[in-house]
Amino acid sequence: MIETNIPEATKKLQAIVDKNQQKAGRSKSYIGHPAEYSGTVQAVRDRVRTKPPTPRDLLKRKKHWHTDFGVEIVDSLEMHNSTMAINIFNRLAEHTSAGRPVIWITPVGPMGQYPIIAQLINKLGTVDTSLIHTFAMDEWATQDGEMIAKKDYPYMTTFRQDMAEQFFDLLDADHQIPIKNRNFAAGKHLHSYEKKVDRLMNKGAGVIFTGGVGKIGHIMFWESTFGVRLSRSLAEQVLWVRGAPLTFGTIDQNETTSSASAPVPVFANTIGLGLFVKLRNYGRKHRGRVHAYFGLDNIEEPLKWQRFIAQCMLMMETADPSFGASYVPTMPGAYIIVRSHVHDSFFVASK
Repeated sequence: MIETNIPEATKKLQAIVDKNQQKAGRSKSYIGHPAEYSGTVQAVRDRVRTKPPTPRDLLKRKKHWHTDFGVEIVDSLEMHNSTMAINIFNRLAEHTSAGRPVIWITPVGPMGQYPIIAQLINKLGTVDTSLIHTFAMDEWATQDGEMIAKKDYPYMTTFRQDMAEQFFDLLDADHQIPIKNRNFAAGKHLHSYEKKVDRLMNKGAGVIFTGGVGKIGHIMFWESTFGVRLSRSLAEQVLWVRGAPLTFGTIDQNETTSSASAPVPVFANTIGLGLFVKLRNYGRKHRGRVHAYFGLDNIEEPLKWQRFIAQCMLMMETADPSFGASYVPTMPGAYIIVRSHVHDSFFVASK
C-alpha cells in the first residue's frame, strides 16, 4: 500500500493504482497511469502547443514569482552545470560561514553540478561541510515504499549510489559531509525527514532546494495527477509519499535517461509538495535563508521534450499543484535554463 503522512491523501493516491491495475495472469499489476492536469494547467499546455510563445512572453515576470526569483539563461550544458554549481556553492559558503546548518534538498537529475561543487569545496575550503545536511528528494521503490530487488533491475543503481559516485565520494577526506547528515529516501527513511528538518529550522538553518523538471512538469516525483486528485489544500500538506505511482510519461522519461530504454520501477519514494511549502513558509519568516535552484539542461535529441515543458512552466501565471515546477518561482532563487528552451521552437523537423 502507498503511504503518506496524511491518511486522506494516502487513500486518494492508492485509488490511482487500484483504478489502473491490469490483469497479468492470475495477478494484477500496475504499469503506470495517464497524466492528469487541472484546467488551468491544461489551458497553458494547449496555448503553448497551438501558439508557441515568444521569448518575451516566456521571460516576462509572472505575478506569483517571488521578487528575488529570476531566470538565468545559459548557452550550453557546460554553462548550465557550472552556473547551478556556483549558485549552490555560494549559498553553502554563505550559510556555513555564518555558522548556520544547511538543509540541502538534493536531486538525482540534473547531476552535472555535483562534481563541480565537490571540486570547489575541496579547493577553496570555504564551506564547513560538517554543517551540511543533505536530504535526497526521491528514490526508486516498490508499491510499499521498500527498496527494489536487485534481481528485478540488475542494471540499475540506486539514487544513493548515484550521489556517492557523483558527489560524496569526490569530496576530500577533510571535507566529507558526515554520514549521519546524509538522508536518503529509501525504505522508511522518509518518516524521519520532518523531525530532522524541524530541528534544523529551529537552529536557524539555511535552505537550498535544488532539482530538475520532469517530462510532465513534476518536481521530485510529485506527479501532476497527485495535484488534481488531492486539490491544493490537501496537496500542500503532503510531506512525503512512499510507493508513489508514476505516470506513463515519467516512466518513459526514466527509461530514456536511466536505463537505455530497459524497464524501470513504476513506483518511487518522494518528498511531497508539502515539504516545499513548509520550507518556503520558513523562508518568508527568515529572509535570505531559503533559495531554490532548478535546472533545465537536456538539449540532446531524445530529450527535447524538456523544451515544451520549460515553455509551459514559464507561461504559468500561478502556482498549481498539478504542475509542481510552477511552485519553484514562489521561493527566492532561479530557473537555470539552456537558451534553446526559450529561443527555439519545440517542434523537431522530420528526418
